[in-house]
Amino acid sequence: MTAHAGARPATEPSTRAAGARKADRATRHTFRSQRVLPALAAALLMTAAGVLTAIEVISAALGHPARIFPYGWVRDANWDGVQARAIFAALALIGVWFVLAAVLPGRSRIVPLHGRDPSLMMGVSRRGLKRSVAAAAEGAPGVSGVSRVRLGRRRVRVVAKTPVREPTGLDAEITRVVRERLDRLDPLPARSVAVRMKHREA
Repeated sequence: MTAHAGARPATEPSTRAAGARKADRATRHTFRSQRVLPALAAALLMTAAGVLTAIEVISAALGHPARIFPYGWVRDANWDGVQARAIFAALALIGVWFVLAAVLPGRSRIVPLHGRDPSLMMGVSRRGLKRSVAAAAEGAPGVSGVSRVRLGRRRVRVVAKTPVREPTGLDAEITRVVRERLDRLDPLPARSVAVRMKHREA
């Protein structure tokens, strides 16, 4: 049995204060994932390549090439061979991965919360939001526990356990209490609620 509750309208009402819109933008920007690890890896690789290239060029100019890189294979390599093409394809994929990591935002561990003051930004951890949703669902009558809470970008999925064999209307009640909890926390963006029931004997 599954129940769904629609998310609040994605478009901002015209009557909403400009300060609230600025606060939402500031909060989203502050808690956006910065992709630190891919940026650090790219910086280290570029730095290492630059240093090694500089050593090779300077040492060759002084008449004592360091020969850090083996040059012999360059003359003897078959550039139309499968091995060379595989190397170039791997390098291209690595480059595309770094570009996508820089352009696409990562999944932040903090979920921004709606506010009204741009200078006061609030957020909750994804784990904390899941626990809050689970606690709200467990408080509904007829629920013996929550086996899983999945937090998506636009939807919260709750899998609840109940000893009731025919829990008519129970999924709608869980949807209501979870929706109320989300309305109080007011995460960004707004999320719909999907509830699935599983029968478990007490």
